[in-house]
Amino acid sequence: MNNENTKYIVPTVRMNERPEDYEFTFELPGIAKDEAELHVEGRTLTLKTHATYQAPAGFKLVSQEFDRPNYAVSVDLPELCDLTTVSGALENGLLKVNVKKRPETQPRKIAIA
Repeated sequence: MNNENTKYIVPTVRMNERPEDYEFTFELPGIAKDEAELHVEGRTLTLKTHATYQAPAGFKLVSQEFDRPNYAVSVDLPELCDLTTVSGALENGLLKVNVKKRPETQPRKIAIA
């Protein structure tokens, strides 16, 4: 995956914030789970994909006019994130990455004495 000639496309990304977490959604059409890598280093979330083509059983690739794209992007995570809670799920071309907020930063109700 570290081929110098590999060209990457930056995928579309959306970030949603809820009181308890952040959710990042990356559009990765045509990418399978085993073709995507997700890493956290410091406060940076990095996504890289490596698309491959497998001819169906009994078929041999004779000609190809298009290539499946490879995606790469890095996102700075907010300070409130608990970096030990990063999780991701890829379904129907959408990679959803969830990062919980640190417990001490989440809203809570204070009892009045």
